[in-house]
Amino acid sequence: MVYTLFIFLPVAVCLFWLVVHILLASKAETFPEFICLCFSVAVYLFSDACHATQPNGSTLDTGSLIVALFFGPCIIPLIIMYLRKLMHKRRRHQFAFSWILIPTVLFTGGILLYFLNYDERVNYAFKLITGPIFHAVLAVELVVLLVFIIITLRYNKILPGNIIAFFKGKQVSLVRLQIYAFSMPLGIMILRIILSDNLYTAQAWAAIASASIIMVSLFIFGLNAMYGFHSKVSWHDFKYLVRYNYNASNKAEVVSRVLDEMLEEADEETLKHIQIKVSDSLSSIEWVESGDNGGEKTRLAESIFKAVPTTPLDDDSLIGRFQSLMVDKQEFLQPKLTLDDVADELHSNKTYVSKMVNNTYNMGFPELVNTLRVDYAQQYILTHRDARQDEIATHSGFLSASSFNTIFKKVTGVTPKVWIASVDKVS
Repeated sequence: MVYTLFIFLPVAVCLFWLVVHILLASKAETFPEFICLCFSVAVYLFSDACHATQPNGSTLDTGSLIVALFFGPCIIPLIIMYLRKLMHKRRRHQFAFSWILIPTVLFTGGILLYFLNYDERVNYAFKLITGPIFHAVLAVELVVLLVFIIITLRYNKILPGNIIAFFKGKQVSLVRLQIYAFSMPLGIMILRIILSDNLYTAQAWAAIASASIIMVSLFIFGLNAMYGFHSKVSWHDFKYLVRYNYNASNKAEVVSRVLDEMLEEADEETLKHIQIKVSDSLSSIEWVESGDNGGEKTRLAESIFKAVPTTPLDDDSLIGRFQSLMVDKQEFLQPKLTLDDVADELHSNKTYVSKMVNNTYNMGFPELVNTLRVDYAQQYILTHRDARQDEIATHSGFLSASSFNTIFKKVTGVTPKVWIASVDKVS
């Protein structure tokens, strides 16, 4: 029972990714190639599993052999077509689909020999076409795939594929990742050709190990394929893909990252479409108007310190010294600033300073510091339009660009990119 379950699990993985891609990735440019490849692999693995579990000579066993004659030789050409699409090679030769003749001939020959099985010679021919000839075709296709991979990685501009660097967060070519993902199943296929038999009919431990390797490899391949037409991905991309689905607090960070990638790869028509969408979204953003400046946006820092009573502040008072520390000395720009640090600067008690901030500004100390940092970041953006987000984050006192995006969104209600677009629209 365990043996049968394991050898059918790779088929279940293929069906899983078929459903997922149909529901979630049907508009990806690699969708047709992936679906055809995934379906062919599923049927071929199913026929292999049936051949291993059914008695020799039974109808289901013979039918599985005939089905494998067609779908087995389809896998390698479909892998090549998928990899070519990943490399943005849309142009196809007029004979690009001529390879389909080989599995069609094998399949047709297998059916004819099965139904014309009236003597030993026909039976021998049927075993020949489902055995040595079938394996020879697979061997030739594997050699073609190997040559294609070598040429692809050597003569095309493909990023290095260091797996260690990938897990450290560096971007790696998706083409290389997919080649790595399929290397183990292809290795098992080579073993099958060498053994000239179904690998699942070997010892149980070998069959279970082979099925497990194929299952894991296919799962990774299907997960990589979710990124569709991306030329390069990193481990962080996978983490963002998962985190976005269960942690709403990361939404601003993920959306901003997706927007960055989209703007980087977008053409002129796409950018115009995005501009229209952003303009529609910005119409709902309300700005606080300053009566003195006739329509100038009120700064966040000004709105905070207006909460202080209008009576003149004593420079020696705790509030006055705190406000001087924040406004004049800009202590909030220190990335690791804590309430203890401020209390020491003011020669006061941490608890007393915390209560003073809460009562005076109607917000906690961390919220006040983050708001001042966002205000500073807004002014920095206006005077440094070409600055990168990590540069803005560093100058504004944030520890990282991701925390900057998250806090900016929390304080203002919009991401930094949307905010700067709204400023340009109003001006």
